[in-house]
Amino acid sequence: MDGANAVFIPAQAEVEEVWPRDGQILIRGMVAGGGSREDGTLVVRSRESTGSELRLSTAGAGGRFGASIGLDELAAACSGAEQTWDLYLKLPGRAEMLRLGRHLDDIVGKKKIFTYPAQAVAGMWIEPYYTVKDNLSVVCRREAP
Repeated sequence: MDGANAVFIPAQAEVEEVWPRDGQILIRGMVAGGGSREDGTLVVRSRESTGSELRLSTAGAGGRFGASIGLDELAAACSGAEQTWDLYLKLPGRAEMLRLGRHLDDIVGKKKIFTYPAQAVAGMWIEPYYTVKDNLSVVCRREAP
């Protein structure tokens, strides 16, 4: 493909797999539009509590990444309050963080299509879900969904 026909894809953290089980949420994906060959950081940021976030290491190679969110740690960060957490990938050498989402497939409206099981941890129900913009977030609730 020559430069005149190339399609520009801005860098994004494209989610390929989400596995909520055994007290964790395992996420695997790729960095599209400028992949990193280095490990990065998964940033789990609360919408409700300004400045509240968890920073977890990711394993990366060849533009792919993998991360695990330990639900004990997330439940402790929730402090018994219902919260929504947005997920970002911070790559070495990049100022901006990449929002985790799933955009390169042909499925629009994942919020109404994909559901994941909630896990009970420390009196909270923790569940990953896709937003209306097809980004991946996690919600902590006091009651079963």
